[in-house]
Amino acid sequence: MKSGVAVLVCGDDEALVTETARALERVGDGFEACTAASDATASSVSAVDCVVSMHSETPPLVETLRQDRPSLPVVAFGDWDAGVVSELLEDGVAEYVRRGTDEQYVVLAHRIERAVTADSGVLSVAHDGFERYAEVIEALDDGVYALDDTGAFVFVNEAMAELTGYAVEDLLGEHTSVIKDHEAVTLAESKLRTLLSAEAPDDIGTTFELQLRRADGETVPCEDHMTVLYGPDGEFRGTAGVIRDITERKRREEMLSTLQETSRSLMQAPSREQVAEIVANAAKRVLGIDLAIVRLYDADERVLRPTATTEETTDRLGERPVYNLDEGQAGRVFASGEAAMYGETHQLDDGTTIQSGIYYPVGVHGTLSVLSEEPDAFDDVDRQVVALLATNAAAACNRAKREQEVRETRERIATILERINGLIENTVEVLVEATTRETVEAGVCAELAATEPYTFAWIGRPAVRGDELVASEWGGDAPIAMEGLSVPMDGDAPGARALADHTTEVVDDLSGDDEWSERAREADIASMMAIPLSYTDSTYGVLYVCSDQPDAFDDREQVVLEALGRAVANAINAIESGKILSADKVVELEFTVDDRNLLLSRVSAATGTTLSSVDAVTQDDGSLRLYLTTEDGDSDEVLTALVDDDAVVEATRVAEYEGNALFDVVVETSLLATLVDHGAVPKAVGGENGVARYTIELPYEADTREVFSLVEDNYDGTDLAGYHEHERPVQTQQEFRASLADRFTDRQETALRTAFFGGFFEWPREVDGDELAGAMDISRPTYHQHLRAAQQKVFEELFE
Repeated sequence: MKSGVAVLVCGDDEALVTETARALERVGDGFEACTAASDATASSVSAVDCVVSMHSETPPLVETLRQDRPSLPVVAFGDWDAGVVSELLEDGVAEYVRRGTDEQYVVLAHRIERAVTADSGVLSVAHDGFERYAEVIEALDDGVYALDDTGAFVFVNEAMAELTGYAVEDLLGEHTSVIKDHEAVTLAESKLRTLLSAEAPDDIGTTFELQLRRADGETVPCEDHMTVLYGPDGEFRGTAGVIRDITERKRREEMLSTLQETSRSLMQAPSREQVAEIVANAAKRVLGIDLAIVRLYDADERVLRPTATTEETTDRLGERPVYNLDEGQAGRVFASGEAAMYGETHQLDDGTTIQSGIYYPVGVHGTLSVLSEEPDAFDDVDRQVVALLATNAAAACNRAKREQEVRETRERIATILERINGLIENTVEVLVEATTRETVEAGVCAELAATEPYTFAWIGRPAVRGDELVASEWGGDAPIAMEGLSVPMDGDAPGARALADHTTEVVDDLSGDDEWSERAREADIASMMAIPLSYTDSTYGVLYVCSDQPDAFDDREQVVLEALGRAVANAINAIESGKILSADKVVELEFTVDDRNLLLSRVSAATGTTLSSVDAVTQDDGSLRLYLTTEDGDSDEVLTALVDDDAVVEATRVAEYEGNALFDVVVETSLLATLVDHGAVPKAVGGENGVARYTIELPYEADTREVFSLVEDNYDGTDLAGYHEHERPVQTQQEFRASLADRFTDRQETALRTAFFGGFFEWPREVDGDELAGAMDISRPTYHQHLRAAQQKVFEELFE
């Protein structure tokens, strides 16, 4: 050491300052140490070769001394963090020594000597800079290096040596290619050329990734932040940089990429089983752990079944068991909904010993178990990854389950639609082709019984006498004895409410003690639906559809069968209504009704006028247009009564002559329309003094009692006034023409024929009355007289 070195120890802790000064004199060779406080005056201090500052900031005394001697070396001595040390070095401190180490005073003495004897022209730029910041650099976890202009190492810190696997002395003097392959060297040289080029004159640093080759041959992904070093004259002296191990960062990036890929795959998985396979393989790929098991919850058995495992799991641990909800870590995690993580040896329920394990619930669908044969194999990042996999798996299972339910629903609907379409097509064919009510009923029962899941169908008609439903037609393979079967209409037997309320009745419990329920149970009928065969206010009976499956009639089945019931009722009504058109024997039924719920009863009572319905026409919107005549009454009073009546939509007085009047009246509902719907033909309808009188014709084979009961049940004061049976021969077209011809005079028939065939009734007219009159050699008024007389006779035949 250089002798006679004068050292000033400057600080505010007088005891520590004194101790440091004495220690320097003791360990240093010829050191002469003096002390001073941080705020002492420069005049109180003798000339010194070096100052030891024990203050975290440059003290005032040192600043004063530097004014007279800017090159005065200062060594910082303390226990501060890297930020404080960096600021001191930037402020001109030559060296920094950490206080508190075993060799602190020896190191301090060495640094004082080097600071005093250092010559700025002796050390290279790189060496001087790194020696100056040696303590900071050594405190870094990243590798720090400096290369000369040939690419040889002139400085490395301990972190760099540890990263590369070489000793510091083994790296110094070696070319950088010792830790970089040709590709990495080429990349670094390319980056350096860019920095030195005129294209980037202001850039002195760059960052790039490379594969660093260790002494043992392994490669480590690193990030190199390289900076250009220049000499005092601006000449290129080499490079320096910081190399950081980015293995963990790369691992996380790869994890993230794999997780994103896994998430996409999960969202496309069509089933929970495929979700389980994807998650088990992803756990292996992302975490690098071979042992992974995904169990799915079996709701029927209330167990967790191993659905997907890695190959290594089966090879090392064997087939994994099924767990109840109180068995194994997986069962307990699923039951509690809380994850579990073990970093030490623990035993699975089948006796297998595992060193580490993470167990996570996959929502309500199952569990994910990731196991390792190494202790403390998992960190917080691993746990977060497993949690993310489990969460994504739960979402994917929810989606897969919903999509599977949608697919199953669509398939079920497609099957139902196919079955329904076949049923409807076959039933419609039966309804269209049937000419009798018996054919309709028998055909519908046969079609229903032949369609799954139905096994039997029958129709019960209301008995003419008595309150019961009597089986009329049936079909199906179920061994049910139908002869003599009847269902009381006033009890709780299936079908009674359907008939009474005109509403569908679904029966899933056939435990009743009525005769029909007992017979159905004996034939293994599990569920049944009773559909009223209703048309407007009338019910033609009840259609019973039976199945050997419980709960066979869901909402869709009910909608279809209700529509089918309406179609059957319409078909029966059409057949019953059509009988009158071809009947050659009819029943004439006459009855009176004294009930103010009828329009004719109300108006005749209010006005004292006799009213008669001369015609009735059903409109497109379902309303009924009545043509009413009055005799010897006040037509204004009648019109007012009609207009004010709530049942009347529209009323108009068409004509009035000789004390009689004709009214055009539109009503929404009426008894007359109901009678027509049930196959009746009105012959005479009128009202007088509040009593309405109806004369109608019905087919001979029609149920006259049912029609009369319909009126009697809905209107008070209904009395049967007459019942007659008589022949009504069918009139052919030729007979209709002959009857007209008998009524025409020769002139009337000629006038009508010439007008029709001559185009008189076309629009615009092809011929006028003058031409037609001239053709008959008569005057125009005479011609029109003959034509109108002929037209009246045609209309009389048509409407009366």
